[in-house]
Amino acid sequence: MVNEKILGVAGLCIVVIMATGAFFVSSLTNSPKTQEALDFTVSGSNECLRFLSRDVGVVYVPFTIGAGEQWGLFVECTDIATPKGWVDLYLYEGYWDGGVAYVCCSEDIYSILDGVESLDYELGLDTPYSQVFGGTEFGSYTLFFIFPPGGPSSFHVTLTKLS
Repeated sequence: MVNEKILGVAGLCIVVIMATGAFFVSSLTNSPKTQEALDFTVSGSNECLRFLSRDVGVVYVPFTIGAGEQWGLFVECTDIATPKGWVDLYLYEGYWDGGVAYVCCSEDIYSILDGVESLDYELGLDTPYSQVFGGTEFGSYTLFFIFPPGGPSSFHVTLTKLS
């Protein structure tokens, strides 16, 4: 009887330790980490230009900024399907990384769409986008834009630490 109680308590302790360890590892792997740098080019196209169409290709750029750091985000359009064409930029104040190679479908971001705000900026061949992010507190952001319709378009994205 005493041995059964000892085994029961030992088993319970093992379960609690394993659950605590799994939670700790999960919280480490799911929390965004401060970026070292980003530099990538992404290409694609769409049939239409609306978030509401579930299969529209969306570019996303998730990044985090440490407290007291400043980072420069620069996005340039290197090729666009429509002459004088442009795409709108959108910002989500949170870290979202639910696609592959910085591309997802609009349907993938429906759950956070209420938190996505327009930057009121038209990104095109002659209008690259740049913004400095940073402050006294840790921050996470995700930049979104939709591939324009009419054929392939390419965008070069960089995020570099300024201080």
